[in-house]
Amino acid sequence: MTTGESSGLEVRVLGPLEAVVHGRPVDLGGPQPQGVLAQLAAVPGRTVSVGALVDELWGPLPPRDAHRTVRTYVSRLRAALRHVAGADAATALVTRSPGYELRVDPGFVDAGRFQRLVTSGQQALGAQPRLAFERLTAALGLWRGDAFAEFGHLPGIAAKSEQLERLRLSATEARIESALALGLDAQAAAELEVLVRAHPTRELLWGQLMIALYRLGRQADALGVFRVARALLREEHGVEPSPALAAVHSRILRHDPSLSGAGRSSPQGTAVIGSTAVVGSAVLQ
Repeated sequence: MTTGESSGLEVRVLGPLEAVVHGRPVDLGGPQPQGVLAQLAAVPGRTVSVGALVDELWGPLPPRDAHRTVRTYVSRLRAALRHVAGADAATALVTRSPGYELRVDPGFVDAGRFQRLVTSGQQALGAQPRLAFERLTAALGLWRGDAFAEFGHLPGIAAKSEQLERLRLSATEARIESALALGLDAQAAAELEVLVRAHPTRELLWGQLMIALYRLGRQADALGVFRVARALLREEHGVEPSPALAAVHSRILRHDPSLSGAGRSSPQGTAVIGSTAVVGSAVLQ
């Protein structure tokens, strides 16, 4: 049994920071103690030095007693955990030279659970699109807002948040690919019409939208999407659409039978969707 299982502690960072013990919320105190817990939750099972915690909270000009203050914050967090669920809950915050560790399985932090579900869903994508869709949907359902929402001013946490947001977008693309493999074209098209506006340089999203619209009998709209994407890439970024996105356009023009999605539940059918995934390799950063 892991410490997370025995303590009952779960930490949620995919939105405003929350900690619960056996379903009961923990009062984490003010922004600074929360910042300590956020840093530990970003790397569960790894020691974060007191010096690193100080640097993240105060930058190059920390107060003279910063190290002692961090230790006080950890004591307060342990007291808050004990208040909710007794001594066992506090054992998840471990003193380990040269600092502290959140000793829980990564699955007891929602970001860790999200990453595991995404990996599993992406691995299932080719052969088991239904399983991929379910796991990726579950992964994305863990989000309650921006990752580490209230800690954008902390550079290390902000970098972790950006990493998670990138994975969130990749998971969204993979879930849409699985939806297309399952014939959920109308659902995918509705979602994609919003996503291409939010992420206009993600060529994979444009290609997926073109295919979804084509399958819904909206060939003219699918071709119009390509024109919009091409104009945006040319005018705002000075580049042409990638060969992969241009290939989707060409296949729509010639009514390529493979785009119809017939036999999607078979390996051959799902490969049609997989063949569009190469568009993602040309995503602009």
